[in-house]
Amino acid sequence: MRGLVMKALYFALATSLAIADSTLDGSKCNLTVPSDAVYLTASATTDERVNDLLDYMCWSEKIAQLTGIGGLLGSNVTYNTTLYDQLSSIHQGSISPGSYLNYASDAVPVIKDVIEEFTNNSRLHIPYVNIADSVNGVTLLGTTFFPATISMSMSWNLDLFKQAVTAIRDEMVACGINWVLSPDLDPARDPRHGRVGETYGEDAFLNGEYGITYVETMQESDENSFMKIATTVKHFLYPTSVGGINSGSIDTGINNIFNVLAYPYIRVFRKTTPASLMPSYASIDRVPSHANKGLLQDILRDTLGFKGVILSDADGVSGIYNQHKIGQDVYDAGARALEAGVQSVLAIQFPTGFEEVINTPSLAPQVNEAVTNLLRLKFTLGLFDKSFPDQAQLNSTLRSDEHLAIAQNMSRESIVLLKNDGLLPLPSTTSNVAVIGPLGDKIIPGTYAAWTNADNHNKTFVDALKGWLGEDQVNFVPGVQVLSSENADIASAVTAATAAEIVILTLGAATVGWDDPLLSQKTDGEGATHGSLTFPGLQEDLLAQVLAVGKPTILVISGGQAFELSGTAQGASAIVHSFLAGEYTGQAVVDILRGLVNPSGKLTISFPNASPVNPIYYDLLPSDWSSTAMNWPQLTLPALYPFGFGLSYTNFSISSPSADQDEYSQDGTITVSFSIENTGAFAGKQVVQVYFGQSSGASIELPSKRLVGFTKVDLQPGEQRTASIAIPVIELGYFVNGQFTLDKTIYTLYVATSSASSDFVSALNVTLV
Repeated sequence: MRGLVMKALYFALATSLAIADSTLDGSKCNLTVPSDAVYLTASATTDERVNDLLDYMCWSEKIAQLTGIGGLLGSNVTYNTTLYDQLSSIHQGSISPGSYLNYASDAVPVIKDVIEEFTNNSRLHIPYVNIADSVNGVTLLGTTFFPATISMSMSWNLDLFKQAVTAIRDEMVACGINWVLSPDLDPARDPRHGRVGETYGEDAFLNGEYGITYVETMQESDENSFMKIATTVKHFLYPTSVGGINSGSIDTGINNIFNVLAYPYIRVFRKTTPASLMPSYASIDRVPSHANKGLLQDILRDTLGFKGVILSDADGVSGIYNQHKIGQDVYDAGARALEAGVQSVLAIQFPTGFEEVINTPSLAPQVNEAVTNLLRLKFTLGLFDKSFPDQAQLNSTLRSDEHLAIAQNMSRESIVLLKNDGLLPLPSTTSNVAVIGPLGDKIIPGTYAAWTNADNHNKTFVDALKGWLGEDQVNFVPGVQVLSSENADIASAVTAATAAEIVILTLGAATVGWDDPLLSQKTDGEGATHGSLTFPGLQEDLLAQVLAVGKPTILVISGGQAFELSGTAQGASAIVHSFLAGEYTGQAVVDILRGLVNPSGKLTISFPNASPVNPIYYDLLPSDWSSTAMNWPQLTLPALYPFGFGLSYTNFSISSPSADQDEYSQDGTITVSFSIENTGAFAGKQVVQVYFGQSSGASIELPSKRLVGFTKVDLQPGEQRTASIAIPVIELGYFVNGQFTLDKTIYTLYVATSSASSDFVSALNVTLV
């Protein structure tokens, strides 16, 4: 029945398109395009081709280019028949691959046939742009499954990150994907937020660093000067919604917007040109982002100078009415979105909200601007000129040895050692180990990952541990499920712990996608807000009872979030958090536990002492830290494990830093140099961070400390090296009512190993003149 209703709606839309064309410029719909049209001529400039194509387009064709519904394929590479029927009657601007449970080798040829069929048989031969998410890589099985965004941020290794993005990009290109819905530049300011795993952490500067690298790498030109993959910076603006809820409202002022929420975007815009931007689901000061002209036009376009396509989030346009209850209906919502600046609608269901625009000629200026931007992007991507990648390119690119090695290295560098009382690394003589907990035999992928534990390429933690110690030395007892209390058997887990020499508890969150078999156990990810940061379900009970046995215990955590670890969890001798470390999670954790790999990950989100303590991000304002503002009598610190924190098996000594000069101009660069030595017995990598503070002269309240630079140094035992960090002076500035300010005053720079003041190695002052 639903399919028949959808077909009727599509027929009605096609009819309305025809009626609208008859009252506007419908005569163009019947024109024959000559084979030598300028827009079909590769030697013409992009502007010439765009303008020529616009002259041939009728009103309905312009509207259709603004829309796109995903995804094309259901599981088992079956057609989404309603979408296919829609494509037959309306030549939309975009499609997406569909189900994450399809193998690329099966899905890509079908997608290729559909794109070529509809492009070749349409009057104007305008190609579809193929859009996909890209948090862990390509959203099709049979591709390299990388760590999720939050995990890659924990590496603090931009060179390795660039390698990972390059590999993801090349696999995207091989699959015929042209446009990705990344990077996510939302600073993760609230640990209750379920989508922390899609972010680069809580700090605006760090988000900008990863965002710049991502956009630059994805949008590199190919041998014919075409952009390889278009990027989408998102979600503008998002990170501090009420209660940490995905689509909750945001109450904030203009200075907080520019200095925190929008600052990652500002940094990215300074150095790159993202092809597109996606607004958030949230409302800001009670105006939905998708209908917020002040946000999308006044701030984004006029002040920040963004020139790319503004692409809606999935059903973000219809959500103006359906979710925010603004306007008369979803069609009114579409008009509001277009007037506010949204230029392309990404939808997962009909109606999208843009349908009635066909009968609203007063919106012609907005439609023409939107179509111009979208067509320019298609020409920039070479869609009119390039052939769809062939099977040979697909076979040689996906899961290449090089890509798998990069994924493994990123998994190893992204895992964070939070506690170690000397139990780690485990000796080669380790035996009789009990692995207890629901995640020992699972890899937690993240919300937007093409992955299934039923068909994994690499080992789970239990498999990897057995591979090291032997089958007979590892006893796996889940004890409980992630969330459900069904089939719980804590007694058996306690028995296993009692009989073991060492216990490894595998706890955490089910950060999974919409097609994952663990969906019923989902506790983290989009649509899953955290009311508490304790372990979900009966995991806290399992933790307490197993620790009570008194055996040496390692706590291995998975999931894209921070947890409350100040209580019972401190009974563990060691704590390791793997977050969402990709297909090599299990092997990488075992490699770290046995000392084959020295952990070098550092937190990019702060861990609270207790769930009620919020906010806990490190760059609070001075008044937030005052004795009356930050006073929890039962707690010693707001953060148990602060931003930038992570342990190693070795020790490092860092000398007092020096700057290359004492005074700097506003367009200068500060170079901070220091000597670092590995004074321990293990080879290791240390992330050296530079924070700064401004003690006087500010026009608004500023954080006491802000990250402004970092480097990751790899040292052998006993090795000493001089390292330096370059800091553009512009990074010391801030915004007042949207205007950039850089005070001529004294700034204090701190070289540190985390954001905690106790980890500040030394300080130096520089003066801006």
